[in-house]
Amino acid sequence: MTANKIKQLADSALKSHEKKDYEEAEEKFLEALYLLDDKENELYQLIVYGLGLNYLKQSNFEGARRCFEEGRLNARKAENISHELEMHHLLVVVYRQAGDIEAAKLLSEEEILYRKKHAPNDYEGLAVAYFEASKIYRKLGDTEKYEQVFKEALSNAQKVTDF
Repeated sequence: MTANKIKQLADSALKSHEKKDYEEAEEKFLEALYLLDDKENELYQLIVYGLGLNYLKQSNFEGARRCFEEGRLNARKAENISHELEMHHLLVVVYRQAGDIEAAKLLSEEEILYRKKHAPNDYEGLAVAYFEASKIYRKLGDTEKYEQVFKEALSNAQKVTDF
């Protein structure tokens, strides 16, 4: 199978996803992964990312979790901090949406610490991470912590300069 055929499958999967035909998109993503089967390949990682988002839209939290964990590990191996942080953030979202609020809280706290250490000037990423944390604390009923992290989200959002 040629790389072009795999790319066509991935593109077709994305189009199906955009049309909200998640089952068809899933089939195409999985077929593309089966044909590519090279975890070091950047296209493979993009397909895993797309499949994870597709699973998340279907509320298939276990499938999404597996995709984002794999993406996070491979990004770490490749020393791709921005992709690693994106995968980490999506894991927080998965756990929150799945109702595992304690796990989401721990992952969220870890994400914020990691972002502060490795991408301290990524104000947009920090704003998004703090905003997600605010959703978690609100769900936990911790009003004080909710307000604190929400203010951090706003503070970081105001520092974003590229719109």
